[in-house]
Amino acid sequence: MNRIAKLLTLFVLVFKTMAEIAGNYFPPEYKQFPFKEGDLLARCRSDGKFAITKILKIDRVFIKKGEAINIQGKSFIAPVDDYLLIVSASYGESEFDSLEQARTAALSGEWHIRFGHVPNRPPGAAAGQRQIGSEPVIEAELEGFHTWKQAFDKGEAGVF
Repeated sequence: MNRIAKLLTLFVLVFKTMAEIAGNYFPPEYKQFPFKEGDLLARCRSDGKFAITKILKIDRVFIKKGEAINIQGKSFIAPVDDYLLIVSASYGESEFDSLEQARTAALSGEWHIRFGHVPNRPPGAAAGQRQIGSEPVIEAELEGFHTWKQAFDKGEAGVF
């Protein structure tokens, strides 16, 4: 077996083992997300207008037994080793009268960002969203993510 194949096999075994070791503290819906980085999404808000969301980053975060994570302002201490996904997205203004208007604006880049970065759990990030396009995430869009990630890694920031 060549070196690359051996490394790939090792990576798969380690990743599989980590997934098998992970507990069931976080619900299954926290461990899956139907969209990918760069996807442009739209949903109808309570005001009847459509807003655009762009998925910036999807992180698989491992929480060891005894470690805490802040979710919606509450601290949760994992009783077992487990993981969850954290979906970072930019959220747009409610500004479009229809899904088609939102799609046209998303594909032309003519939409207004309300929040440049929001770290969320998969169910919240996916709620009511429909994919309307995709585009690469550029480094400038990740500025808020990097700031949040540094604070999160120190235990100073949480997830919505």
